[in-house]
Amino acid sequence: MKKLFSFLENKLAPLGEKIGSQRHLKALREGVLIAMPLVLLGSFFVLIKDFPVDAWVTFLKDNGIYPILDAVANNSFGLMALITAFGIAYRLAKSYDVDGVSAGVLSLAAFLLVTPPIVNEAGAAGIPYGQMGGKGIFAAIVVSMISAEIFRFFIQKDIYIKMPSGVPEAVSRSFSALIPGIVILVVFALVDTVLKLFGFESLNSVLSVIIGTPLGYIAGTLPGTFVAVLLNSLFWFCGVNGGQVVGSVMNPLWMQYADANRVALAAGEALPNIITAPFMDLFVYIGGGGATIGLALCLMFFAKSKQFKTLGKVSGIPALFNINTAILFTFPTVLNPIMLVPFVLTPVVNAVITYFSMASGLVPLTTGVTLPWTTPPIIGGFLATGSWQGAVLQLVLVAVSFAIYYPFFKAADRSKLEEQNDSSPAEPVI
Repeated sequence: MKKLFSFLENKLAPLGEKIGSQRHLKALREGVLIAMPLVLLGSFFVLIKDFPVDAWVTFLKDNGIYPILDAVANNSFGLMALITAFGIAYRLAKSYDVDGVSAGVLSLAAFLLVTPPIVNEAGAAGIPYGQMGGKGIFAAIVVSMISAEIFRFFIQKDIYIKMPSGVPEAVSRSFSALIPGIVILVVFALVDTVLKLFGFESLNSVLSVIIGTPLGYIAGTLPGTFVAVLLNSLFWFCGVNGGQVVGSVMNPLWMQYADANRVALAAGEALPNIITAPFMDLFVYIGGGGATIGLALCLMFFAKSKQFKTLGKVSGIPALFNINTAILFTFPTVLNPIMLVPFVLTPVVNAVITYFSMASGLVPLTTGVTLPWTTPPIIGGFLATGSWQGAVLQLVLVAVSFAIYYPFFKAADRSKLEEQNDSSPAEPVI
């Protein structure tokens, strides 16, 4: 056990911190988050237009309201890749202390350049909505990072047009972006041309095979989810934000799968993906990293020691909104030998129960509605799946979390109570 904890503390924790702070992964994580306001806003309109009541949907369609809500969803949730293309380049350029806005705008142009347009019978070309959302996420990531690297190279090497000091800053920045901008667009125009010469439809179609296929075996399968959940829990157990480390890579894929479910739902087709961003946020990690909502209930209602009673009052309500920082670092679960097993086991069990509940049809799949990760249980399960079964599943997962954590909590609470009694002043003998 000592060797295990030495490895976790001295090897895995520093590795997690290093990965979490890596420039490109950090830009990826923060760039995707720039698109989250639109994703959440779009999810609100998806929920309205596809609320699981047939009479309601029929009413919206019969009165011409459904197409309006669908257009709003396409122009919010459906622009996830487009905004991500700007966001990642912006954050990466800012990390190099160069103009993030110019880098983001040039990345947008490059992303649209490598996205094949749609053409109608009259020959008019347009931007395809289908490639602006989850389907275009791989191209958005690659294009934005390459664009930002090209941009910062030219700026840092002083290869750009310099304007006199009296010129307004906005004008000066525009001229500074000319040379790197030309190079960026030429590079991606050449890439697009070469790919078409070899018979490929687009850069995104190539990346979907090269990157999406192998990562899909992790992000879209139960064994792969085990790996992601295990790594997330181990990093959190070491005191490193597992969401920042594992989520940097996996969240774009899970969001893509959620968007694919949204598109299928709007088209009246079967939902293709069990594992999505809401699947992970609202079911697997219920209560936060380590799925600690059961531990929060233990602290709130079953603690005997004064310290844990106080912690239960402070941490209980936030835990219902998946905020468990106090539990992680005050209980603590971080590097606490007693809590290693439940902390790693609980989210894995949650993943298995949720996966087979949805795969068997007992619980509907998540509809593509992406909710804030702070959405409390029951409400989150109902809205994410559009059914009462989702709410019931969350109640089951809360009970499972409680059952797993309870014996380990009792051992920790008993130890803490003994410490409390030993430290109490002895009563005077009369």
